[in-house]
Amino acid sequence: MSPNPAAGQIRIGDLAPDFELPDINMKMQKLSEYSGNIVLAFFPAAESPVCTKEMCTFRDSLQDLQKEGANIVGISVDGPFANKIFTINRHLNFPILSDYKREVINKYGIIMKDLGPLTDYNAAKRSIFIIDRDKKIRYSWISDDPLIEPNYNEIKKELNKI
Repeated sequence: MSPNPAAGQIRIGDLAPDFELPDINMKMQKLSEYSGNIVLAFFPAAESPVCTKEMCTFRDSLQDLQKEGANIVGISVDGPFANKIFTINRHLNFPILSDYKREVINKYGIIMKDLGPLTDYNAAKRSIFIIDRDKKIRYSWISDDPLIEPNYNEIKKELNKI
């Protein structure tokens, strides 16, 4: 359980790598500043069809997740401006952060090397990490296929265990 695992080596029980990323208003947010359980939802691209469906599903289930003591934080490599338009267009009710330098997706080992036909456009693999109050990873799901959504019921079940 190392506090700073190398990229791709994050395991259940590890401390979640901390980060500082800008939100849609370019205010810096740190993982360590969030309280309670956190569902970190990494997504490849704002306003793309599957990412929109996923983030809107989280939006629509936010109250249920908050009853489980969890908050959602979305992260993509899109810039704060694109994320702001995405948040406004989709009425997202949770923070969307910008990993524009791609440092966090590297720390979490979830770099998707090509986004569709865009060779060498590194984006986030669609991934979910549940982080408990002690900032330990309690659940992880990483998809190599950006068209596959997470199992939302499984996320709720995992939150019930914490």
